[in-house]
Amino acid sequence: MFGLMDQFKRPTGLRGRLIAALMNRNHKPLTLWGLSHVDIAPDDVILDVGCGGGKTVNRLVQRASQGKVFGIDYSPDMVKYSKKVNKQLIAENRVEILEGSVEKMVFPDNFFDLVTAFETYYFWSNIPDAMREIKRVLKPNGKLLMVNEMVKDGVYEVEHAKLIEKTHVCLLPLEEIRDLLLSVGFATVQVVTEAGSPWNAFIAQKVSNDKKGK
Repeated sequence: MFGLMDQFKRPTGLRGRLIAALMNRNHKPLTLWGLSHVDIAPDDVILDVGCGGGKTVNRLVQRASQGKVFGIDYSPDMVKYSKKVNKQLIAENRVEILEGSVEKMVFPDNFFDLVTAFETYYFWSNIPDAMREIKRVLKPNGKLLMVNEMVKDGVYEVEHAKLIEKTHVCLLPLEEIRDLLLSVGFATVQVVTEAGSPWNAFIAQKVSNDKKGK
């Protein structure tokens, strides 16, 4: 079991593909809950950070029906898996999946209307740098939607200590995540939680006159 749980950080090989399939199936309720907190226009250009199995990309492109959705993941095997899931949409030039790190992306400044990050900040090697880079690639007034199934609230991390250790996640308190988003220059940050659940979401907006994305 440990070998399988160890795959969550960077899914690889057969076990990694199994994790991707599990994520595609099991994360649907969380994903739909998170997406309910943002408006998506038909022509939006969207990035999904840590796209994993590619199902969130697929859901996003259905909403941005006249736009385009990009996905990035630093696992080459997840890039291949996600490309397979979105094969037809890639052929139609509605989806593009790239290998890369959130801390240093290839996209130009002010490129995306929305960046999503589902169940992924736990694995970022440098969270402030990742947040700065996301802000850079967002258009003025663009938004980051960061959605998480885990929470550090003094109870969850104690009750799930073994799971956290096995999956190598690094949890931060909600207040610390909010403060980090504000410290890197996001204009507003809304924190949403689900009653009776560890689910949480952050909706951070880039300042409207931040032309250089810095």
